[in-house]
Amino acid sequence: MHYVYILASSRTSKTYTGYSNDPQRRLEEHNSADNEGWTRQFKPWRIDAYVACKNEETAQIVEAYFKNASGKEKFDNFAASHPMHPHPKQGFFDALQEGRAFGSARGNGRFKVKKVNGQTVFERVRS
Repeated sequence: MHYVYILASSRTSKTYTGYSNDPQRRLEEHNSADNEGWTRQFKPWRIDAYVACKNEETAQIVEAYFKNASGKEKFDNFAASHPMHPHPKQGFFDALQEGRAFGSARGNGRFKVKKVNGQTVFERVRS
């Protein structure tokens, strides 16, 4: 299983979206003293939201979707319509209903959202 995760800086309003098969390890890497990437200047980070994906290919596509304007708009719309939610990004993932088509996969497919043992899982549906 791979995960798309959204990090939030604990001291700025910056966010970062990535994917990994071990999001906790990636969080530690983003927060480490050895980090020389873009995220170093905004640490410490915390995981703001994550969603599971069936495989790495799906995780890459979902990550790209949530890094673009359309994906960001989905989060903003959910947050605006749920102003009292303590964690709107995670709430967005958790609120997705089983079987609901979501997003596009580079124009040639769709995602299906399933609940597996209470966890939201994205699966790419090939056409």
